[in-house]
Amino acid sequence: MKRMTMSHLLNAWPTLGLLAVVLTACTPPTDGPKPDANAEIISVAELAERIRLDRAPLIVDVRSEQEYAEAHIPGAVNIPHDQLGDRLAEIDAAKSDEIVVLCRSGRRAEVAEKLLIDAGYSRIYDLDGHMNAWQSGGYPTDESQCC
Repeated sequence: MKRMTMSHLLNAWPTLGLLAVVLTACTPPTDGPKPDANAEIISVAELAERIRLDRAPLIVDVRSEQEYAEAHIPGAVNIPHDQLGDRLAEIDAAKSDEIVVLCRSGRRAEVAEKLLIDAGYSRIYDLDGHMNAWQSGGYPTDESQCC
């Protein structure tokens, strides 16, 4: 095996430096939310129990105002998914607080969850089965006047 001399190492130094710069540039930043971060799942039974114990997280219902008015989870705040980006200031929670997001079946909630994660909220929960599962399970709902 050939021995490396000091002159070989000094000649290789610029290449090693360039390699370090390239690797650093290709490494995603570690601060802030992960670009592929996903919401965790919370079951309807667990959310119902936490509501019953007065320990509910912020619940954000991203369905339309009309859907929300017809029936919603008690205490839920309605911000339709297509308005959430412009209404983030209405989220009455710290970036580290738990937030449960729901819609009718999950599609709109997924969009909203990504937006919240990208905005720096770190404890986002997706309601398993969404409003369909809540109502199918016979859990209580509130109705409100709308539109």
